[in-house]
Amino acid sequence: MLSTHTCDLLSAKVKVSIVPAAILCVVSMLSGCAIGTNAIDDALTTSSISIADSTPTISNDPFSKIDSQTDAATSDKLLDEDTIRLAVTAADMSKVKTEGLSWANEATGSSGNITNIAQREESGQTCRSFNATRTSYDGVTLYRGAVCLDKKSGWWTRSLAPLS
Repeated sequence: MLSTHTCDLLSAKVKVSIVPAAILCVVSMLSGCAIGTNAIDDALTTSSISIADSTPTISNDPFSKIDSQTDAATSDKLLDEDTIRLAVTAADMSKVKTEGLSWANEATGSSGNITNIAQREESGQTCRSFNATRTSYDGVTLYRGAVCLDKKSGWWTRSLAPLS
């Protein structure tokens, strides 16, 4: 049974049920939230992503000018050679003599192993010679190389050539 109250509206007696009146009041207050729009929601869009540059370029050597004649295979090979050089120069010599060293270049998809790393002093510079494999989309290549540490300019590649 619903409770009712008698109200005096302009001298007329009206019976009002409290529960339906309360529901009507709450619904009318909340309907403003559903009907109105929010300017912030209208301004936001999430359906698209902007790409700054759809044709990125990869430089084979960050210190040289980009050569327009360089093809993708040569560019990938140069990037892999840089990755091999960085792996050899960062190697912990106490560990690599027994374990060797794996390398991978996420940008080109190439990977390989570096073995026979030997460090020596040559003309006042620390040098490291090594063998490395490069497994890529164009096959597997075995390299022999050497890097040296110049006190003024840092590590540089003395030689890195495929073995034939």
